[in-house]
This record gives sequence, C-alpha cells and structure tokens, in this order.
Amino acid sequence: MESLALSISLAQNDTPHAHCVLVRKSGSAPQSPGARLLVQRDGVMHGTIGGGCVEMEVRRLALNALRNGKAQLHVFRMDDDYGYDDGLICGGRVWVFIQPEPKRWLTSLQAAQRLQDAGEKGAWVLVTQGHEHSGDAFCVAEEDITPEPPEEWREALQEVSRRALQQDKTLYTSLREGIEVYIEPVQPQPVLVLVGAGHIAHALAPMASAAGFDVLVIDDRPSFANSERFPTASRCIVGDIAQSLQELPADSRTYIVIVTRGHRHDADALRVALHKPAAYVGMIGSKRKITVIYRDLLQRGEATLEQLANVHAPLGLDIGAETVGEIAVSILAELVAVRRGKLSGRINTQIASMMSLYDISNLSQ
Repeated sequence: MESLALSISLAQNDTPHAHCVLVRKSGSAPQSPGARLLVQRDGVMHGTIGGGCVEMEVRRLALNALRNGKAQLHVFRMDDDYGYDDGLICGGRVWVFIQPEPKRWLTSLQAAQRLQDAGEKGAWVLVTQGHEHSGDAFCVAEEDITPEPPEEWREALQEVSRRALQQDKTLYTSLREGIEVYIEPVQPQPVLVLVGAGHIAHALAPMASAAGFDVLVIDDRPSFANSERFPTASRCIVGDIAQSLQELPADSRTYIVIVTRGHRHDADALRVALHKPAAYVGMIGSKRKITVIYRDLLQRGEATLEQLANVHAPLGLDIGAETVGEIAVSILAELVAVRRGKLSGRINTQIASMMSLYDISNLSQ
C-alpha cells in the first residue's frame, strides 16, 4: 500500500491532510487503483494519482474537503477539460475517494502496517458509498477485522477480501445493496537481497527502496555492508556470503541479485540461490563468465539445466547500459517487470543460445 507509513505518521501527529485514493478506473489512465495522494492543508502533496490537471483538481477538492470536512467519491473523465491541457487524453475515467479526516482510517491503516511488518496477508477495505458508513475503512485479517464492523457485514467483508487476495489485485464491488467498497490486498513487501555491497548494489538500493522493495544487503566486508552506505536498507548482514544467503529465509516474494566482487563469490552465491524458492535470481557478468560458472555447477552435479534456465544472467534488461547507474536502472527495470508479470520467455531462449555457443548441454547428461 503506497504512502502507508507517511499517512499513519501524519495522522498520529495531527497534521491536517486529506488522504486521496484512486479506487477505480475504466479504460486507459496514467495510474491504477491503489495510487494515493496526500494533500496537506498548506497545499503540500505526497504521492501521486497520475499528475496533470486531474491531480490538480483532486488537490483543489481535497483542500475544499479539509475546510468542510466532507468525505466524498469523485469521478474524472480523462478525455475532457481535466486532461486536455496537459495531454492526458487517455480516454478513461478514474474514481478518487477523498477523506479529509484520515484519523478515521488510522486504526485500519495501523493494522495493515502490522500485517506487512509481520509478513502476513490481509486486505484494506474502504466503504466508498454507504450512507452513514461512507468513508469507513477496515483491515481484514485471517481471523480479525479492525476496527469492528457492523456484524451483518463481517462475512461479506471476509469474502471480498479473500477474493482480492486470491487474485492479488484491487477490487471494486457491492458489499450489499447500497454499499460499495474498494478492496486492496495487503501483502508483505517484496524483499530484494543484494548479494554484494559494491558500486552496483550501492546504486541499486535506493532506487529499489523507492520502487517498494524491502532491501537487504549481504557482504563479508563491514566497511561496505553498513547502514551508512545503505541508509534505505532494512538490514545489512556481514559474514560469509554464501552462508549468510543460505541462512536467509526466502519465498515467492524474494528477489536475489548477485553482484559480488568476484567470480568465486558469485559462483558460491548462485549455488545457494538456485535452491531458494525465490521469484527472481539474477547474476552479473559476461556471457563467458556465466558459462564458466554454469559448466562448473553442472560438472559437479550442483545444478540442473532447468534450474539454470530460471537464472537471469547476465541480469538486467538489455538497454545498452554501461555506467554503474545505468546498470542499476536496467536491473531494477527487470525486477519490476518480473514483479508485474511482464517478463516471460526471455530466459529459456537465452540459455538455449548459450548452450549452442558453448556446448554446455552435454555436461548435464
């Protein structure tokens, strides 16, 4: 959930602001449901719901709402006067809910934050239309709903939350007659494990944090893996690289990027990473270096072609990157593409090409 920590902080500190959530869209639009914009009374904005004239209109309405205290759902067309001046003539429509009393959401947002921090799943549900309940919000966990909803809503809230989690996407639906709700899955943050704390990891870490990854750094050099060099990382682990990676839990929301200082460390880390149930394993290096590592793993019986076919190596999208910053951008682009389900078919083709060039296929037989 975007802007979650900031919204909680502003509400706890009694900073007057309106919390604006894009809850629904039809057709083409710059942002998708879940985008958030926080508008303070002095006009300062945090986050975005797409920019342009629509965002400025949302800001105006949010400032009005801060004066009159009225929470309301607004709809904007992207092919009318809101979008034309800024070129945002996407042709779609967006629905934005503006809550000028975000303390009403504080309990549910704090519950969602606790779920994320604990690595657990749930859903955040906002009542967008529902008479006296319009603007109410709930965090639905497996066995709990915070705050306590009307008893007759409980079963329906749990059902729509299960649907959103199963589909892993936001939903907009009717809870019951006259009651419309927006449902946003609450998922643990994807975890990016940077194996190696050199120049590329140093450039990649802040960008990955900004893109929503929980960044962890592993290196055997305390002068490299520390919070001073990696202020956006939630954890820096100093120790034997392969052993530290081995001891680190991983699941389908884990992304492993191997960018150590040398061939041996890369190979040792890859040997461990191949057996992790991670969403992504990538390793830096030339095709020649990668092939040498693959050959060694196959000869030792420590990897199969099927496992190696799932490794992104050389890692990063091919954008012609040369500098450290460009390489970091290419890696982050690939991570986001995998996270959003936009990257498929590339890796098997790549390893097939390498097998042909270097004849490593026979080594697995």
